[in-house]
Amino acid sequence: MLTLLMMAGLALVLIPQLWVRGVLNKFSKIPSSAGRTGAAIAKEILNRHNLTSVMVEVTNQGDHYDPSSKTVRLSNDNFYGTSLTAIVVAAHECGHAIQDAENYGFMRLRAGIAPVVQICQFGPYLLMFSIMLTAFLSSPIWKMTAFIGLFMYIGIFIFQVITLPVELDASFGRAIPVLEGSGYISSDEKQNANQILQACAFTYIAAALYSLIEIIRWSIILFGGRNRN
Repeated sequence: MLTLLMMAGLALVLIPQLWVRGVLNKFSKIPSSAGRTGAAIAKEILNRHNLTSVMVEVTNQGDHYDPSSKTVRLSNDNFYGTSLTAIVVAAHECGHAIQDAENYGFMRLRAGIAPVVQICQFGPYLLMFSIMLTAFLSSPIWKMTAFIGLFMYIGIFIFQVITLPVELDASFGRAIPVLEGSGYISSDEKQNANQILQACAFTYIAAALYSLIEIIRWSIILFGGRNRN
């Protein structure tokens, strides 16, 4: 059982990353019919939604929207590129800016629990530490450490679940309608744009599933089948 869970977790780490990398690379070589850069498209989308104060910058830290500084940041290829990948990714990040402006509920909730989740990142390390304690302690102190670590891991999982509607809404509730409605993509390109966003979305789904599998696996290791005193 533990071996199967470990293999499933490994698959959830590797397969989505390979898939999204392949899809993004494929469509980064295909020019979009819009003929404009990701940065230009992002600025136009923001202007259409009266978000003229939101900045668009190039970054080397991956495409993202920074709500603290109200900035859409795009990688070099997507900022300057005119590919289908560039404009779709730009539209997705603008979707987050629109969510922020509209006080989208799940985004507010995610931002509210983010500081707590930063602490929860130590959960997996605490679980490993609890296993080490069993080699040196015969008392049940390890159980308290394990429960805390498992609880923190559950916190990570909850954060990832809350992230899913944020990402899905930014992609399919905002980016695709804006791209299609504003004429940035043709009807033929819509399927490919959906494919790009589906691949990206699956990485978030896979991350949540991986955490769930790890929670189950650690529960079995710590509390199932062994009687530690």
